Amino acid sequence: MDLSTPQHPRSDSQSDTITVRRMSASDMDAACQVIGLAFADNPNSLVVAAGDRVKARRMTQTAVRAAKLGRSCSHVLVAEEGARLVGVLNAAEWPHCQLRPGEVFKTAPVILRALGWALTRQWKITRAWAKHDPRAPHWHLGPLGVHPACQGRGIGKALLGAFLTMVDDQGLPAYLETDVDRNVALYEKFGFRVIAQENLLGINNRFMWRAAAKWSTPTMTTLRC
Repeated sequence: MDLSTPQHPRSDSQSDTITVRRMSASDMDAACQVIGLAFADNPNSLVVAAGDRVKARRMTQTAVRAAKLGRSCSHVLVAEEGARLVGVLNAAEWPHCQLRPGEVFKTAPVILRALGWALTRQWKITRAWAKHDPRAPHWHLGPLGVHPACQGRGIGKALLGAFLTMVDDQGLPAYLETDVDRNVALYEKFGFRVIAQENLLGINNRFMWRAAAKWSTPTMTTLRC
């Protein structure tokens, strides 16, 4: 699959009113807002923001633009309900899972302004996540977020199903991190399993791996960052 060309994957778990497609440049603001709202109550976000939900949302919204959705090598899917963007899934293919030195230098001022005094807490989590990142070909999933008003309606499953269809077509494994207990069971239904855990700032972070589909033949992809 040529990832430089926008694709419009669909999943059997989608409802008639939800459309999953590749993110366009014009979606960026709305996509960052959805991720900010979706992660404002996440344990890691709240501990980094010292329990301040508003700060957690603002920090996440700014950081995800610079360090995730705005990367040239990111594969971003969005879910739409009518004309409203309600869900976002970001992924990057190994070895581009972690920011390169040049990207760190470029994004550092933005991240510093967004996090301020909370940067040291976030850095502890980021460094631990990087340590667990498998050093083998895979797709690294995250973040995946759904607007709080639309959660529980299968939107996250639609995004995940569409993404994993692409992953299976390529014959590659997938990997993710989660700090939300209820999400572990969801990801397990899609074939992920917990391969490691670490307590970070009092939060149990799970690291999950999904093996490559046995029936798929790996295909070459070209992705530059």
